[in-house]
Amino acid sequence: MWSLVFLTQPPSAAISAHLPDTEHVSAFLPCTPNPTTGFFFYVPRRDVVDLDITVEQAMTLLISAGIIQPDGAAAAQEKLAALAQTARAAPAARGEAAPQEATATTPAK
Repeated sequence: MWSLVFLTQPPSAAISAHLPDTEHVSAFLPCTPNPTTGFFFYVPRRDVVDLDITVEQAMTLLISAGIIQPDGAAAAQEKLAALAQTARAAPAARGEAAPQEATATTPAK
């Protein structure tokens, strides 16, 4: 089982002296969907897998409870664009006129 954590300051010398003899990092494990609460602990550096995502992407992932994945927005936009293209092409495939694009106008004064 893995968790998404934020690495903070390394343990001080006073704390490191009481940890097992290996490099440790300080980690904050935020709760989802409220990342202002969570758990703080020390973990061996060898057990940490660094992710190539920004802090903003990580926070979005946490706050959305995993619904919004890093780089998922671009894929979602591509899916929506493909769906819209299919919807526009469907009337032509049935031999019907394509629907008109909706436009907004401002009434004349």
